[in-house]
Amino acid sequence: MIGEDSLTGREDMAAPLLNQFQIGDRHYILMSDYVEEFGFPAVITDKDIGQKIMTIEKSSDKSLIGCDVFYYLPAGCEAVVAVKRNNEYELFKFYTFESYLNNQDEDAIEYLKLYGIDEPEDIAKIQFIVYDEISKREGFNNIKSEITDRNEIINFYNFYSVLKNSSNEYFEKLFGYNRADVSREVNSIEESSGIENSRDIERTENSSNIDVETDVTHPIELESMDSPDKRYVEDKLRSVEPIPPDYTLTPRTPQGMTGSMIDMGTDMIGKGETGTTGPASVTPSQVAPSQGSADNALADPVAIRIYNQNGVYFETMYYKNIGFISRYEITPEFAFFIENYIK
Repeated sequence: MIGEDSLTGREDMAAPLLNQFQIGDRHYILMSDYVEEFGFPAVITDKDIGQKIMTIEKSSDKSLIGCDVFYYLPAGCEAVVAVKRNNEYELFKFYTFESYLNNQDEDAIEYLKLYGIDEPEDIAKIQFIVYDEISKREGFNNIKSEITDRNEIINFYNFYSVLKNSSNEYFEKLFGYNRADVSREVNSIEESSGIENSRDIERTENSSNIDVETDVTHPIELESMDSPDKRYVEDKLRSVEPIPPDYTLTPRTPQGMTGSMIDMGTDMIGKGETGTTGPASVTPSQVAPSQGSADNALADPVAIRIYNQNGVYFETMYYKNIGFISRYEITPEFAFFIENYIK
């Protein structure tokens, strides 16, 4: 858990957490699989190190206090940084914003900028991934579809980049969820949008180019999911190993909500997303019956993985039952766009 106590290293803490720190309003965790995850060089050399960003002042890990943080050039963004500790460089990746821990969020554009995406041309591809027991067990990412067409990437960017923090609406809809009402909304999307389903043929033609087996070298590991959007997925997949304690961040309960409500309502792993776009101690089976609708509201999520041109990606979860991407409420037109790639 990261909070004021852990950051200041209070003496009565049971065990300080290691390998995580804070830069301004951003939290970072240590990367151990950066070669496999992002295809970075196995050895970090001086030529990969850019200018100094800052010196770490906030961390529950005393060994990180006073260490310098540098740009890591192969990443092409500040979502992955290099920390010089004990005269050696280590890579840390973005975990979540401080606002997310306070049950709000940054606007979508802030995530894009963090990953070096300032315009559609900075996006290499977009994947839609379904995390299920089969893909976890067999060690591959179940990629539902992928966007590489430049015009479609522009369309996605135009939809996604303007999304605003809708955390209050997210929690309201999550715990006032009624499947019948949402079904009526979903069924009316096509009629109200007036958008022709012209991408179906194109996506069908391109589907033969999508080979989910090619990604077997990137098995699903919750520790490597950038977005703080995965608690619900973790609760659903009973075969998934628990997250190591030093990867866990805990959000603060918003006013008027119980601990179990926030555990079901947050999107963070302990995915969450970071990316990608909070950790929970209460599983769906432990939630009181009056809050059980949240389980259906977040059912069957789809991960949206957005890659920059350097191969660094972040993930955010799409909850079609309530019309949200992480904590961003989306328009019927955007929902219709996504539906063409996930149905």
